[in-house]
Amino acid sequence: MRVAHVLRRLSFDDWGGTEQVVWNLARAQVRAGHEVRVFATTALCPTPRETREGLEILRFPPVYPWWPMTAATRARLDRKGGNPFVPGLARALREWAPDVIHCHAMGRIAELCIRVAETTGARCAVSLHGGGANVPAAEAASLRAPTRRLLPWGKILDKALRRTRRIPEDAGGIVCVGEDEADLWRARHPRVLFLPNGVDVALFEPKPSDHPTIRPSDHPTILCVARIDRQKNQMALVEALARDPRLAVRLVGPATEPDYLEALRTRAAELGAADRLSVAGALPPGSPELAAEYRAADVFALPSRHEPFGIVVLEAWAAGLPVVASNVGGLGRLCAAHPGAALVFDPADPSALSAALSRVLADPALAASLAAAGRAAARDYDWTALAARLSDFYETLPKGANRHG
Repeated sequence: MRVAHVLRRLSFDDWGGTEQVVWNLARAQVRAGHEVRVFATTALCPTPRETREGLEILRFPPVYPWWPMTAATRARLDRKGGNPFVPGLARALREWAPDVIHCHAMGRIAELCIRVAETTGARCAVSLHGGGANVPAAEAASLRAPTRRLLPWGKILDKALRRTRRIPEDAGGIVCVGEDEADLWRARHPRVLFLPNGVDVALFEPKPSDHPTIRPSDHPTILCVARIDRQKNQMALVEALARDPRLAVRLVGPATEPDYLEALRTRAAELGAADRLSVAGALPPGSPELAAEYRAADVFALPSRHEPFGIVVLEAWAAGLPVVASNVGGLGRLCAAHPGAALVFDPADPSALSAALSRVLADPALAASLAAAGRAAARDYDWTALAARLSDFYETLPKGANRHG
């Protein structure tokens, strides 16, 4: 089977959850004997064409349909949002002629993928990675903030070209990483797959041959691996530093909202805890450096305001870390599906995260129990098995005219 994965951006130096899912699924599909290519924009990575681990990646410059467009605005949209046009992408897809076009973006990129599938006879699936069923109004507003006072000339072009596909309704199938999202769409579409995120257990699990890891702090270290973004709510961890002077917090991930990173540092300084907050930035997926961050920590915490799944929890489980996580959306359901593998808390309660962290640090037996249950849970999310489920789903999709009505 020839599979085209299409996503908004793919930069190995600035990684996010969507990119991680696409890359690992694509690698697993190649191992299963499928022919796979990845198509993206040049956002955050100007390299138009490269091959990694036998996977060819093609990138096309995005055109953000807003006026005026400054360099600063473009940089913000490269990181998050923008709903771009992508000239050259449709032609590249038609020339390669995949059997399946699997789109991991929304808006104009998804509409383009559906149109190409309709004209070439390809099957088409759209993945929902962002947890739209759970996005709070304030978070949705933050996505629109960079273009709030700009002229949306793209809408005029959309109307002129009669781009009217409904996203994701007009795709042949919908893939959801969160159960909440899947439940929502099953009532509205005949072909919906709940496909949780996965993990490479062998990469993260501790090995007897591992060398001692240099710790980022002498304090008990709370690790959070996530893009630095208001959705991920790292501010709750900074506030926890003031409540417990024993703690240190280590943040790993790209700053998709640089002003939020600055706010985190400013607040830590106000609390007198600047020396207990460290930021590693983005680390390559599957890298020894990323695995070392997990090995160096004492507890993993993900305090997201909303979360369709929480792939980093799987990594923490595989690494044998006790996990503390927000009881929200797909993340809460993931933890509930594996009782004893995580402590969950209400992110609306300012003291709940600190209380959960204190429980784990004060009770070595509880920490060991959480870690053992997490290691067992991680084995249920092998990428190879998930990729096989996805390929079976592709076979159920209609060819060509993907509208399901």
